[in-house]
Amino acid sequence: MHCTHCGLELDSNARFCSSCGSAIGDALPATAPVKVRDWDFHVSVLGWIMIAHAAITGLIGLVVMFGGQVAGQFVLNNPRILDNADPDIPPEAFGLIGPISFLVGVLLLIVSMPSIAAGVGLLRYRSWGRGLTLVLSVLRILEFPLGTATAIYSFWVLLSQGGKNFFKERAARAEV
Repeated sequence: MHCTHCGLELDSNARFCSSCGSAIGDALPATAPVKVRDWDFHVSVLGWIMIAHAAITGLIGLVVMFGGQVAGQFVLNNPRILDNADPDIPPEAFGLIGPISFLVGVLLLIVSMPSIAAGVGLLRYRSWGRGLTLVLSVLRILEFPLGTATAIYSFWVLLSQGGKNFFKERAARAEV
């Protein structure tokens, strides 16, 4: 190895030239390339996750809604099935299976609607989509494990400095 200033031959572990005193490797060492996150990809993935979550919730709502109707009709059409039921429960209570399951199913369908709107808002880079996703993520954090994972991913994508700046810039262009 030689000094780049005076040409003196140096040891391989030398940090300074013994002749002229200049630092060995004055040229800046090659730095590793800065890793740039593909925020567009992350926002798109998050938008589709929100839509998929809504679709799954809506599907569960439909199954509960119609499955409860079938179960309610089955119990009403087969009264012998209640022979071993708890005697403290009046038989008329089993007639509520259908209506209650229908209401729970409708409730699940209604709950899924904001997630669809949030997902579409994210995919179209609307500022209201970001806000709605953050609100839904706060509520979804209790839905362990998938809701929690989705919420954490939402917070990372939408609240990190890079994600926030990227979304703000794209939303400004999208709303013009």
